[in-house]
Order: sequence, then structure tokens, then C-alpha cells
Amino acid sequence: MASFTLSKEEYQLVQEVYDLAVTQISERASYLDSQDVDKPDYVIPELLAKKNLLSPIIPEKYGGRGLSMVVTANVIEKLAMGDAGAAATVVMNTYAVTPLLVAGSDELKDALLPTLCETTRPHFACTAISETNPYFDLERSQAVREDVTRIDTTAEYLEGNIIINGSKDFVLNGGVADFIVVFARSKESKRKSHLQFYVVPDNTPGVTVDAVLNKVGMRSCHTVQLGFRDVVIPEEYRIGGRSGGYLLLLQTFDRNLPLIGAVGVGIARGAYELALEAARSQMILGSGKDASQFVDFTLADMSTQIDAARLAVLRAAYSIDIDGNYSRVAIMAKLFATQVAQQVTAQAVDIIGRLGFIAGHPIDKYLRDAQMLSIVAGSDHLHRQVLSQQL
Repeated sequence: MASFTLSKEEYQLVQEVYDLAVTQISERASYLDSQDVDKPDYVIPELLAKKNLLSPIIPEKYGGRGLSMVVTANVIEKLAMGDAGAAATVVMNTYAVTPLLVAGSDELKDALLPTLCETTRPHFACTAISETNPYFDLERSQAVREDVTRIDTTAEYLEGNIIINGSKDFVLNGGVADFIVVFARSKESKRKSHLQFYVVPDNTPGVTVDAVLNKVGMRSCHTVQLGFRDVVIPEEYRIGGRSGGYLLLLQTFDRNLPLIGAVGVGIARGAYELALEAARSQMILGSGKDASQFVDFTLADMSTQIDAARLAVLRAAYSIDIDGNYSRVAIMAKLFATQVAQQVTAQAVDIIGRLGFIAGHPIDKYLRDAQMLSIVAGSDHLHRQVLSQQL
């Protein structure tokens, strides 16, 4: 039987994150939501860096907290209640360090991971996977099936160096990252066996921010398009051997999809609590009148959906912690939790009423964040395709 019980210290940490999220982080995120997104804001990352929470899964030997996936999922959920963008920033750091933890050399780990754990100022990492090429677009819901063999970004081996050329789209943390984990194919081949992850430091010549994306939701998480033009890195910056990159890509996604689901749970919880407060303040909840039954029953359904989504996320996180067969449950957790986030936020607007349709009301942000989340780390139809192949 899976156990999701937290230790006293873990529970205290999660509560600290919750208090931080619903006070300081929430207030700052609301301000940023209405501002220009051309420049990154460091106020929220600084709050998280002080608690060493920007990369919480990094092992203690590198200076990290070494949190389990179950604890990390709880932390992400609480962050998302205050701001889904803050939670996404942490999750994207986790995506970037996963290939390093799974297949990176000791030299790369020693050089890169401790920096992300510094508490004096925030440090970021990012993964550059999706492309402007519409035939390989993990984040956006295209009619064309995403095909990793259509990737255009290339890595050419030349005299002990690697030369990377291409462009990447929808890179969360991309404009602020200390290093970028780039997914590219060998210039000589489009076979899956010639796909690989490479580490590119942010100050490497040829790396450019081609555009800042003005997203509808999760606006506090800086998101860009990146260009790589004759970017030269040493061969030691390849993650793993000269094959196996495709399997590492699948493992990277599977190990982090529950965290995307945790963001969805946090969004849904935040929206639910706003709706519950509105129902109580208007003396609708439990009044016994026929007109109030819609609200009563809807809130009951919302609570049930949120609890089911949380259990799905924690089950997947626990499977990762015990190194079980987690691929299928990870996809299910992400798919279900993001759908619950969309459903619950829409239901919350109905309960709150006309005020919920006024720009600047807190539910407005939850609604947009939930819609945005469904395309992060793969569109829903992509995950359904993968899941159907595992049935």
C-alpha cells in the first residue's frame, strides 16, 4: 500500500511554502499578471531561492534539499495555489536537472547542480525541446501528430567539439537560465538513436533570445524563443553516450509529468477556495433553498475532483520514488489533473458570478493559468496518444 504520509519536518516545510505562496508570492504574481512581460522579474524567485526551493529534487551532496517526488509534489501544489507561474519555474528547473541526474557525468553534475542550490540569489535552468517547426511541437495542440524524428535542431561533431544550430520555441525559464539543456539530433541522421541532450551555458556565443512570449497564463514564468547559431560546446557537454537520447527524453517527461499535475491541483484548490468563500459570504452554502442546491452540489463535485486529482498525482510521485513502473500513471496524473483544473476554475466562475468575469478578480488568473497548463509538457491529445499505446 502506497504511503503519502509526510514526516514532521516535511509537513512543516509544506506549510511554510503554503504560507509564503498565499501571502507574498500571490500578491507579487497578481501585480506581474497585469504588467509587461518583456523583462523577467526576480522577486518571487528570490523568495524561493532563500529557502533553497528552486530545484528541490537536487541531492543534498550537491547542496540541494534532496526532496522526494511526493514531497516535491506537495510543495508544487502549494506554490500553485499562490501562483502557477512560480510553480512552473520550479518544475522547469526540475525538468532541466533530470537528464543530468539520470545520465549526466559526475563532472557535469559537480559543475552545474550546486549553482542551482545557491540561496544568495536565484539561479535557473531550462530545457529546450519544442521547436518552431509545426511538425514537432510538444506544447501546442496541433492537428499534426508530434514526431520527434522531425526535429530540426542539429548537433555536429567536429574535432572534439559540438556545433549546435536550430531554434527552440516555448522555453520556460529560457531568458534567465544559467544553462540550457538542448534536445538535438545528429546532423548526419534523423533516426531516434541519433537524438541527444546537450548542455549549453547561457553565455555561449551564438545563443540568442529571439522573442519573448506574451502568454495568457502563468505570466510570471519568463518564456521565450531561443536561437542557436553555430553554438560551439565541448563534447563533454553531451549528456550520456552518443545514443539513448530518445529514451532519456521519455524518462525526463515521465518523471516530471506528476509535477505538472500538481500545478493543476494547486490551481484547482485555489479556485475552489475562492468559490467556497464566495458561497459562504453570500450565505448560499447549506441554506437549504432549492436555488442553493446548484452551488452545494457543484462545490461537492469540485472537492471530489480535486481530491481524486491529488491522489492521482501522489500515486505517480510515489511510483517514481520507489522506481516502479511509473510511465502510465504519470501520464494519467498530468492529463487528469490539468483537466480538473480547467473544470474547477470554470465552475468557480459560475459560483462567484458576474464579479468572476471582471479582469483583475483572482479567479480570472486561475482560469487563464488552468487553460495554459493543458499544453505545458505536451498537449492533452499527445498524452492520450501515448496512453492509448500503453493500454
